[in-house]
Amino acid sequence: MVQKLVIFPDERVNIACTDVRSFNQTLWDVIEDIKDTMIEHGLDALAAIQIAYPYNIVLIKEKDGSYSEYINPRIIGSYGKFDSVETTVYYPGITQSIPRAQRIKMVYEDRHGRPKSVDIDDEKYAATLQRKVDYLFGGTFLDKVDKAHKERVLEALKNDGLVPQAEICPAFSKKDYFVSFTDKLLFVMGLTLVAPLFNLSKETLNTLYTLDKFLLPIIFALMIGFFFYAQVEAKKYSQCSSCQIGNNIGVIIKRSVLGITLAIGAYFILG
Repeated sequence: MVQKLVIFPDERVNIACTDVRSFNQTLWDVIEDIKDTMIEHGLDALAAIQIAYPYNIVLIKEKDGSYSEYINPRIIGSYGKFDSVETTVYYPGITQSIPRAQRIKMVYEDRHGRPKSVDIDDEKYAATLQRKVDYLFGGTFLDKVDKAHKERVLEALKNDGLVPQAEICPAFSKKDYFVSFTDKLLFVMGLTLVAPLFNLSKETLNTLYTLDKFLLPIIFALMIGFFFYAQVEAKKYSQCSSCQIGNNIGVIIKRSVLGITLAIGAYFILG
């Protein structure tokens, strides 16, 4: 049965959807409603929440006219970046450039509850799935642009005004300079550990050990700077994967542990 599309300013798309637990006729009826609605409106993709069903279900129309059903989808890997020019029926007439992964790996279940996985290496298809998964977590593509810009867009939509261009969540951030410089210092620390293989003098080895002791606190300082700058950036974007605190903490822990490990190695090899 064709259902009514959820269109802005209807806020039901902001509901975080729940996983499907019962794979029965009720689920299959919801899937048919999604499909019928897609056919009625000529759509190539639709999430269940876009017809007010708060379930983790996405349908994609394939090139051969068939429909792929993704139940409880989870993106577990993303690779590469590109700017995807996107539209969505929730914001009629709006086009935005959004940073997306070029390739994704996703796990999901079929209509019978059987676990599946898929690698998507088609940019357009991958971007479509990412946009629909955004809906499942209570977001739209405007949650990936600058928050102030989002407010301006929403105000323009409410007043039927001109929608401004977005400041998008950056694929490359200035905080990455902290990481790049830290990696270079870690590389230098690693090189000092092989110095004894070259029959260098004891004075030279002592100098290298002193250098290692000097580099470690610099690495810690860079990681602290990285963390605080990342938090400043994160305030600008509500759904930016590169800005999430979990990712940032992982970067800090990985490099801090490596720095400590190299320092311990320097103590025993050079000290």
